[in-house]
Amino acid sequence: MLYAKLVLMALFWSGVFPAIAIVLRSMGLYTSVFLRFACAALLLLALLRWREGRLRHLSPREVVLVVCLGLLGITVYNTMFSAGLARVEASRAALIVPTNPAFTALLAVLFLRERLGVARGIGIALCVAGALWVLARGDPAALLRLEIGVGELLLFACIFIWSAYTLLGSIAMSSLSPLALTTYVLLAGSLPLAFASWGETETLAQVTWQSWVALGYLIVFGTVLPFQWFYEGVRALGAARASQFINLVPPLAVVESILILGEAFTPALLVGAALVIAGLYLTNKPR
Repeated sequence: MLYAKLVLMALFWSGVFPAIAIVLRSMGLYTSVFLRFACAALLLLALLRWREGRLRHLSPREVVLVVCLGLLGITVYNTMFSAGLARVEASRAALIVPTNPAFTALLAVLFLRERLGVARGIGIALCVAGALWVLARGDPAALLRLEIGVGELLLFACIFIWSAYTLLGSIAMSSLSPLALTTYVLLAGSLPLAFASWGETETLAQVTWQSWVALGYLIVFGTVLPFQWFYEGVRALGAARASQFINLVPPLAVVESILILGEAFTPALLVGAALVIAGLYLTNKPR
């Protein structure tokens, strides 16, 4: 049952890419991000109360960490992620953003002095090459000519933001459970988005039913369930083995984007997918 949950986790997370693209067709960017994480936070808050029996008070140190994580991982990251997806095909974004485990490993080597190893080093290099290949649409000369769009730059920046978020989160989890940390971070990150969404001109009355369905998917299947199943996997199998299932996200997201959104499957996308998938496997391979 656990392995089925982890496969579904990857399937649901891969669906986030086309779902966001559908939501943004008729809903404001800040409004969509706020509703997704505010609703998810409320559901997780109820789950936290049920599982742990109480909502304990945070220490001043924990408050600072939660606020920083909320601003970094929810407010900034997901705003930039959605803004990038509004400008870039979901299939291409699905091969750029999921390379963040490789960049996280690289930052851990640089700043936390973790050992790299040959396999992880090759994996990081493949992920970087795959992400750059997709960014350049298969034309490396485009990188030299700086022919990279705003959407691509936003998504590429997301990689480093999420890597920093992951490293900071590892510090916060020394005193908070994963469920508690995720819940409080979502709450903290949602608050600034509430003010940002207030100034958007789009009204909820004009949102299509397709966007509402996609938003519901993002809340339940793109946030609440996969987070819980991932942490169940970490607890039962360890972080290294549970992370292996994240390798399924890029190919699944590409397939879903092509089938749901009708995006084209180009040779550049195929090469980029091969590089990213191989790189993620080597980066997350248990040592």
